[in-house]
Amino acid sequence: MQKAHPLAAFVVIGTLLLPSAAPCAEWGLDAAAGFSHDDNLTNAFDVRDKRADTAATGALSVGMYEQLGTGTSLGIGLIADGRSYFEFDGLDNLGLGAKAQLRTKFGLGAEAPWIAFAARASHRDYHDDLRDGWDYDASVTMGKMLSPHWSIRASLRYDAYVADRISSTGVPGVSTAAYDVDGWTIGGGAELRVADDDTLSASLSWRDGSVTAVTTPNFAVLSKSDSAVIDRTFSNGGLMAAYGVDAKTWTGGFVWSHAIGRSASLNLSYTYRSARAAHGLGTYVSNIFGIVFGYSY
Repeated sequence: MQKAHPLAAFVVIGTLLLPSAAPCAEWGLDAAAGFSHDDNLTNAFDVRDKRADTAATGALSVGMYEQLGTGTSLGIGLIADGRSYFEFDGLDNLGLGAKAQLRTKFGLGAEAPWIAFAARASHRDYHDDLRDGWDYDASVTMGKMLSPHWSIRASLRYDAYVADRISSTGVPGVSTAAYDVDGWTIGGGAELRVADDDTLSASLSWRDGSVTAVTTPNFAVLSKSDSAVIDRTFSNGGLMAAYGVDAKTWTGGFVWSHAIGRSASLNLSYTYRSARAAHGLGTYVSNIFGIVFGYSY
């Protein structure tokens, strides 16, 4: 029997819900475009293996929102997002998929605590075909508004990426599924409304799972990795290999958002990521800067 893709489940759920929800459902569109710069795209441990690049980014979401009851709402939608890199075009990609979220509040009023369950599945098509695959995540998030200016949240999330295929060429006895990763993340954040049109948010998270690190071929890394394959995207200036390794990752960041009218916003972000690989392989650090213009209708 052929295994169905999880994306099909979203389509079925949406088909069942739309007829009954249409009279009271609200439809919405969210769009975003901007730029992102990462100074360690390779997740490399050594400075000599680090590769930096800037990408033009875009995202579009069209969905339905329905109030199921007092304080409980359901949202489902179709999503598309993509990135185009200035130098490493093997990382250029387009993702198409679906998402769903169920959110409920424990009480009345803006300051009542809430909980949300969310899931997403999308297929990502890269310029480098070995990276093509399915991107999944599911999460539960709890939050509360402490005052008209402050709100907090905490979340637990599982993510996984499964490549469509693996290379038939590699080291004998070693898996070549270096782009398959998964992990659990626990995190929290706070949001401060500093002015009528300006919001500052901060977040911190810890992830336990696998990552893909790209370095020059290294026997020490290979001997402690779960998988390895020659990486075609970063090998233009010399042979590079992608390794699947386990790591504990700390990620922290800030986002400043400025509202432009009722439907648009300008967002500036900074993210710091530090991942310590298992078996003493080392620690890699990334600094990611972003600027995004968002629009909601």
